[in-house]
Amino acid sequence: MSYCPFFQTLYDETRPVGNLGRGTHYSVLRVPTWHDEFLVPLQRGAFLDFAIIWDEDHDERLIDAIQILYLGGLLAPVRYIGERKGSLVVLLDPDVVQAWNGSALNEYRDKVDDVAQSLEDPWTVTVESADGDQHSIINSSPEKVSIYLKNIDVLWQLGVKPKTKTELPPAFGTQH
Repeated sequence: MSYCPFFQTLYDETRPVGNLGRGTHYSVLRVPTWHDEFLVPLQRGAFLDFAIIWDEDHDERLIDAIQILYLGGLLAPVRYIGERKGSLVVLLDPDVVQAWNGSALNEYRDKVDDVAQSLEDPWTVTVESADGDQHSIINSSPEKVSIYLKNIDVLWQLGVKPKTKTELPPAFGTQH
């Protein structure tokens, strides 16, 4: 299934699988990006693979939020995104959360909150590290959620690809 013309669907579960949470299932999408996980511009475009964690209602309004995040240049640090009980949950690359100081992370949260409030049905927002246990992307124990998310990452190696070292081009007029 194609959710959006900007995104390539790599994997798509359209209904609940197994017994985790309340109807948990997921999709993996790929999108071109011109920023690394830290939102630093890349010299060349790359691809970002991220997972949508669906609950039982497979609420595709989530795609609107993802598109706005993408067009706003805010999607590159995202590893998992989902909606549960009227809340948008955005789980970021753990290295990003660790590297950003508190004000950078709060600024990012505020921008995601602005996106969530701009939707036809505004949502509350949670932005956390993908390896944290304080989020509620799935209604289950933190241990089970952690294993589920790690398994998705093992299968799909989520993130910006290829992994690149961000290098700024030489200043105009300088010699190599």
